[in-house]
Amino acid sequence: MKRFKGFLTGKKPSSSTETKAKLKRTINQMEVKIKNYNRQADEQYELARNLLKSGNKTGAQQALKRRELYLTQITNTHAKIANLQRTIDTLDVSADNVSLTQTLGEAQVAIDQNIASASPEKTEEIMMALEDSIEQVSDMEEALTDTTITEIGMDVEVDDRISAQMAELEAEIASGSLPSTGVRTSEPPIPVSSDTPEKREAEKKKIDEMRKQIEEGLRS
Repeated sequence: MKRFKGFLTGKKPSSSTETKAKLKRTINQMEVKIKNYNRQADEQYELARNLLKSGNKTGAQQALKRRELYLTQITNTHAKIANLQRTIDTLDVSADNVSLTQTLGEAQVAIDQNIASASPEKTEEIMMALEDSIEQVSDMEEALTDTTITEIGMDVEVDDRISAQMAELEAEIASGSLPSTGVRTSEPPIPVSSDTPEKREAEKKKIDEMRKQIEEGLRS
């Protein structure tokens, strides 16, 4: 039925499958022969006993000889079945090896395809390109975090004026005209002195002139 079904579906059984099926049929046939040999051996044994009872010793011996022949056939047939079964097992192993070899061949093809897609040369090229991209991003980050843009207009002259103003402030602090700590208000504090009003007025005028110079320096 399976063979007929395979014919209808267009699938032809492999030679290994056909050989294996033939070997199994042969084993079944031999097992039937063994049953017949056993039956015939039992019949000859029973015959020998009956002949011996009747006094026919020669006939009983002949029956026992035939029984031994059947027993020998049984032993030989069992050996043949063992060889056939071993052949079937060998076919199974060889079929597994063929399947394994085919699978390994497919794996080799897949590996070759993967190597072609990601060869060492191509991988090295990608890594170099990636390194360049990372370096470019680093340069972008460095450019975006550069503080030069906040220092536009701060030329050498401006730096010099700021340095001069700092020197004036430090001189005032050293002379006691300005407090050394704390936040400076918009109006400089007028120092309290026990001198005459004229002297205090002169000091105030001097401080106003210095403050004016500082403000002009900051605006320029």
